[in-house]
Amino acid sequence: MTTVATIDATVTTPAGASLARVWRWCVVLFSGALGSEASAAAVDDSDLADRQCMERLARGDTHALRPIFDRWKLPLLSYLYRALGSRADAEDLALQVFERVYRAAPRFRAEARFSTWLFAIARGELLHELRRRRRKPLEPVAPDELVETGAAADHTAEIEEHLLAALQQLSERERSAILLAAAGDLDHAGIATALGVSVNNLNVILHRARRTLRGLFQKVRP
Repeated sequence: MTTVATIDATVTTPAGASLARVWRWCVVLFSGALGSEASAAAVDDSDLADRQCMERLARGDTHALRPIFDRWKLPLLSYLYRALGSRADAEDLALQVFERVYRAAPRFRAEARFSTWLFAIARGELLHELRRRRRKPLEPVAPDELVETGAAADHTAEIEEHLLAALQQLSERERSAILLAAAGDLDHAGIATALGVSVNNLNVILHRARRTLRGLFQKVRP
């Protein structure tokens, strides 16, 4: 039987992002000024496609997992990598999320956007990993995982390292809220559902997290 473990899972982590992309992340993380660039129609089309894939999976069509994997591997890695600060752990958790998606297909009910359901699973895996670590120090990120080539690469790596260090000082709920908001794949209602809080509570969490993150990151300049 084909599972996600048999799919080619070679992925590119967000660690090698360009300087411009890293700074776009900073703007979103700190202020929320930039949201998803996708139109509502595009989001609805993507959600419909995901639901159709889940229906096919529930009927036993294992090939239907591939489009979901291709659509969501990078958003999931972006969230998990910046939440954990470890490329290897993020890749392992992302594969575990897709494994759970595969196994849950017969029970899937489209009561919310697929992305809301998916990131709720991802956060559950993240919380499990954090409990497993039991407050152990984070595995250091190897320099070759962050550095690009060229003069701007060193600056990009430095910014990414500062960003990761600052994010790790937030509480898990604040970190997850701000990363899910920055990813742009969920609206506030979806993020609130994934975190298990009300939309009003989410707004408070995001405001506090962005204010704290700005203070932690204040020494970094473009």
